[in-house]
Amino acid sequence: MSRTGDTLQATRFFVGFLPSFTNIGYLARRSLWQQETSDFSGQHWLVTGASTGIGREIARQAAAAGASVLAVARSEEKLVALAREAENLPGSIHPIALDLSLVASTEQLIEQELAQRPGLNVLVNNVGVLLNTPSSTTEGLDTGFATNLLNPWLLTSKATERELLTVDASIINMSSGGMYNVPLSVAALESHDDYQGALAYAHHKRAQVELNAYLRRIEKGRRQHYVMHPGWVDTLGVETSLPDFHRLLKPFLRNLPAGADTALWLAAHRPDQRRAEGIWFDRALRAAHALPGSREGDEIEALLAYLQARGNISRAEQTAFA
Repeated sequence: MSRTGDTLQATRFFVGFLPSFTNIGYLARRSLWQQETSDFSGQHWLVTGASTGIGREIARQAAAAGASVLAVARSEEKLVALAREAENLPGSIHPIALDLSLVASTEQLIEQELAQRPGLNVLVNNVGVLLNTPSSTTEGLDTGFATNLLNPWLLTSKATERELLTVDASIINMSSGGMYNVPLSVAALESHDDYQGALAYAHHKRAQVELNAYLRRIEKGRRQHYVMHPGWVDTLGVETSLPDFHRLLKPFLRNLPAGADTALWLAAHRPDQRRAEGIWFDRALRAAHALPGSREGDEIEALLAYLQARGNISRAEQTAFA
């Protein structure tokens, strides 16, 4: 698609989803929900990207409902502050400072942290980054791709292979409504040509939605794989990465509890998702495709092969610089 086509598609998306994705849609739907209290006592959770924003809110609310939460992010200082705030909650928060843009850090999380605490009930792949300029990790991967897609995929697949998740675990992937704008495109996942940060992010999130459908098909209802998006939420990441968008819509953006709501509801209710495809939004399964052209993409096999290859390349980089 040309840049003009991208702009038209983005405009159609923005106008079409404005009432639904903002706080207007959330408040309208919330008025129809029953009031309830979740109980996660005895559960073990892992929440990535937990130092700020939606991830922090999910970790805090899970601990408030009795869960023991491994909170993972880069900032040790912010994670320690979160753990201190949770000291008087029914559950607990255990900070783990790691950079999850790196495959080496993901492997460390699996081998040194999760291996010591098997029996994970809930995994929330919340970590994400939207960059305005392209960058690469020390392992030779595009930073956005590695953070948003590759490492969450490796964390989920390796934790499953190592049997570190319970057989009925819930895996919740935090996506974005921006994925409606694009089809699955392997070539776009790490492209730095004519770079547009929001578009690159959308491609990562579209791939995440397709991967989730694939996992649901192969798991056959054992572990529950969900992918969701929180709507448009007032976070530091949005303010930093999309300043014009944030400034324009700030009065209408959702707060953090609203952004975290569907993830916590999915963990509490584990709804039966009868079809593999779809994305959860405001406690309901929505269509995975809503705009023209988004189905005209690559096959899932091409994506799986690419993730395998890039994960292996990053391991070779680790060995070379050891």
